Amino acid sequence: MSAMDIEEDPRSTENTGSSTVIVSSVQASSGLSISIHPLVLLNISDHYTRLKLQDPVIAEKGRIYGAILAQQSGREIDIINSFELPMPQQDKIDLDYLAMKQEQLKQVFPHLDFMGWYSLGTTPNESDLKIHEQLLQVNESAIYLQLDPAGIAGGAKEFPVKIYESAMDIIDEQARLVFVKASYQIETNEAERVAVDHVAKPSTSSRDATLSNAMISHLTTQRNAIAMLHARIQFLHQYLQDAKEGKIPLDHDTVRQISSVCRRSPLMNNNAFDEQFTAEMDDVLLVAYLTTITKGMDTMNDLIDKFNLAHGTIQTTGSRDQAGMVPGKPGMMSPAGNRRRALRMFNQRHN
Repeated sequence: MSAMDIEEDPRSTENTGSSTVIVSSVQASSGLSISIHPLVLLNISDHYTRLKLQDPVIAEKGRIYGAILAQQSGREIDIINSFELPMPQQDKIDLDYLAMKQEQLKQVFPHLDFMGWYSLGTTPNESDLKIHEQLLQVNESAIYLQLDPAGIAGGAKEFPVKIYESAMDIIDEQARLVFVKASYQIETNEAERVAVDHVAKPSTSSRDATLSNAMISHLTTQRNAIAMLHARIQFLHQYLQDAKEGKIPLDHDTVRQISSVCRRSPLMNNNAFDEQFTAEMDDVLLVAYLTTITKGMDTMNDLIDKFNLAHGTIQTTGSRDQAGMVPGKPGMMSPAGNRRRALRMFNQRHN
């Protein structure tokens, strides 16, 4: 790495007017495979939201700090959890608090180790570099996770999270610590997918959520998922189109992965789908129609029972008829009479 491979951070200019190097423009060559779990991102977002409500000035400056816990196996790092750190005084981290907190968490999560820290911002500055130098005493290969809250404004498609490693470089004939941007991926398990799906569902303002509100929430979630899938398919289609026209170099590994995804996708015949969808919709409408008819018949039976209870013992001629019989129709038992007879038989059996 040479000084020509370094980009200068405009916010990290010293008082003397000379610019200092903070971030290297080359990618990390350590070979680490870094994975981030959603719980870490939710913790950082919750930390920022609470601090923004309590002290908006501090939140706007991006000065929140926390430690990240990960499980490392060889060159693979899984960032699984995180916890908050107190505000540094004059860019000095409370290492005693960090050691105490790490010892407590070790009793609950013995497989997790301190792997770095997180903060907010668009690019690292000199203050971040000083804090990182202190945390290298705890873990000599610590990483820095930076979340940009403004990165999701305006419908930005790029994920607002960056991860940096540290490396020593010779600048102006002096050895200096710089940040090197590292690649990462989002990894989830089944429990995390269920939790994220629950958090992503829109909440209803009514205290008593009705069936219609639940249906609206479900359809809204499905619509957002379909919209995201459509956007990613368009992105892949545009990549293949540009590669075909020679605008960008063709990556055979990427093309193989796209081909594998397409082969795993279920094939659907439009005519067969229309027939199946129409049949299922007719079945649903038929069941709904039968339900309406059943409710109407039940209401009518209740009305007849009430009428027979009031007038079922009087014949049209004014003479008495057998209890429970339909007036004017001897030998035909009314619904109310059937119920009374069944009740008497039930009591006789159990007595």
